[in-house]
Amino acid sequence: MTKPFRTVVHLPVEEARGAIVRMIRRHNAVVIVGETGSGKTTQIPQYVWDDLVSREPPEQQGIVGCTQPRRVAAVSIARHVAKQRGGSVGAEVAYAVRFDDTCSRQTRIKYMTDGILLREIQTDPDLSHYRCLLLDEAHERTLHGDVLFGLLKDIVRRRKKPLNIVVMSATLNAEHFSKFWWNAPIGVVHGRLYPVTIFHTLEPQADYVEAAVSTLLQIHEKEEPGDVLCFLTGQEEIEDAKRILERRMKVMPSTLQEFKILTLYSAMPYEQQLRVFEPPLPGKRRVILSTNIAETSITVEGIRYVVDSGVVKAKFFSSKSGMEVLSEVDVSKAQATQRAGRAGRMTAGKCFRLYTAQAFESLAENTVPEIQRSSLISVVLEMKSLRIDRIMEFEFMDAPNPKAVVRAEETLMLLGALDRQGHITLLGKRLIDFPIEPMAAIVLLAGKAMGVERDVTIAIAMTLTENLFFTSREAKDGADRCKAAFAKSAGDHATLLGIYYAYKRVPKDQKKMWCESNAINPSQMLKAEDVMTQLGAILNERSDEELLSTMVRRSPNVAGNGAALHRKRRRDGEKDASGDDEASELLKGQASGMVKLRDFELLRRALCYGFSLNAAFYNAKIGNYQTVVGQQVVHLHPSSVLFYQRKKPALVVFNSVVRTTRRYMKDVSVVQEEWLRDAASFLRPVA
Repeated sequence: MTKPFRTVVHLPVEEARGAIVRMIRRHNAVVIVGETGSGKTTQIPQYVWDDLVSREPPEQQGIVGCTQPRRVAAVSIARHVAKQRGGSVGAEVAYAVRFDDTCSRQTRIKYMTDGILLREIQTDPDLSHYRCLLLDEAHERTLHGDVLFGLLKDIVRRRKKPLNIVVMSATLNAEHFSKFWWNAPIGVVHGRLYPVTIFHTLEPQADYVEAAVSTLLQIHEKEEPGDVLCFLTGQEEIEDAKRILERRMKVMPSTLQEFKILTLYSAMPYEQQLRVFEPPLPGKRRVILSTNIAETSITVEGIRYVVDSGVVKAKFFSSKSGMEVLSEVDVSKAQATQRAGRAGRMTAGKCFRLYTAQAFESLAENTVPEIQRSSLISVVLEMKSLRIDRIMEFEFMDAPNPKAVVRAEETLMLLGALDRQGHITLLGKRLIDFPIEPMAAIVLLAGKAMGVERDVTIAIAMTLTENLFFTSREAKDGADRCKAAFAKSAGDHATLLGIYYAYKRVPKDQKKMWCESNAINPSQMLKAEDVMTQLGAILNERSDEELLSTMVRRSPNVAGNGAALHRKRRRDGEKDASGDDEASELLKGQASGMVKLRDFELLRRALCYGFSLNAAFYNAKIGNYQTVVGQQVVHLHPSSVLFYQRKKPALVVFNSVVRTTRRYMKDVSVVQEEWLRDAASFLRPVA
């Protein structure tokens, strides 16, 4: 293969190139510590590949893979490296993330999420196509990343062909990684860091979003030129802060020039994320509002000031309640240090922490690994499919809580994915085919059993698509109006389904305008369609005859009433599978202001199969919902179409729970007790 033209770059890692290549040649595993922005992520995979080309015959070279904890990082880095090497993504350099794989036969350097590599082990246990794997951002200790560590260690031992492992981290806790990888040698890449002055608040801040906005305005008014990076927890906070800044910018003194506000979070369309990498306009300050994605995964040039809220969103699982909740928590000292370091890459910088010095001293040293705080349902199922039945005997770098493992196994037994002995069942093996949570995959299979696979595929794909609606304050009002126009008393899944069917009936040349008039992101709707196509293909690649007949046979009311209802609708000409009639009715309803739809009963029955453990009943005594499992108090999220209904449904199922000041249910649908009982007839441990 002809070596392509490569753009010359001058990064700190270049000085250590020779030493890094020699270290990788000599050892099965190495650990490399490099500060964010040193070039380790973009350059070291290229060094490895260029070295392989220079010394190994083509048949032995294999692929150089580099894992990332976040999709946005895998995509943006692959594009950047492809450009450096004079090509485009999909040829020599490519990426693979969930529902988006650009790899081809020409691919030699592959960036991917750690979840993608874990799925590849399902079909290629020895990862035979790879010659070297670089596990980047290892300090983030993701769930899939920690499982990969143990699996890869075993693969390196048993594989006949050599497989080099390079663990890369942006923090200095490298000894822990080294010890796990047979006392692997540690290489350090020094960045160009300038001193950063740290400022803490004198008092705790009750509203850190308001404090962040005030601090940003003070920086703009009093500090020297330079861009500002502000860390907040999520999309909603970021958009709120942006709105407040825009309002206050209008009343700034005329002597102050306006600044440019940019936002950055993982749910943003990639094209919008690219704006933070555009060179700043001369003399105009940029204010970048970001989640922790800008801590280590992405490097934004020109940052001189950092505003650190001191909080981050993380998932926490309670083995007692069986709920996994996305909550706001304090950052660790390591995270705080990383954030401050973003201000010292170009010149001396300043970091303004919106918490006291005493609060900083009380922070945990490092982030708790995901495997010790998250639900293990998906991971346990993946490990069981690889015939790892004794989970606690697996070689983890840091072992998970045994109670969480037991809870995951019990849940998988209730779902029918494991038998009473803890071995994977026919259903469990089928669930592995889907790149989504097992509960959502069961919904797809249940819908297939009932003959409404298109409905459930659309509903699940729409809930999986982040940032489907525009999120500015004005757009949020438009999104609420859109949901209200299509609102179904049956809940969010039926409403999203109705919105999609209406979208499909709009002429192609008018779709973009229709989306924007309804505060829907057109590019994300296209992405949702792509997800539908992929899920539909996986759903229909097998007949599932034995599995589906078991599903219906063990649920008597579905076998009778549900199937009969489906047959009746077919006789009446109601098109569950295509949705054409549904779309026509929606458009008529939208025009008249009255939307009358069927109640999507079979869709909601299918939801009961997957989300029966996520059921909640309305407790009139307390005026709130409580989960059926664990009796935890939960609330309807304001984004739900059920939120504004006066009479609250007696029983609902939901996809997930997020926690801010309260626990909120997201993607909620109304169900009946009978349907949950039907689902329970199927969802019980298999002998």
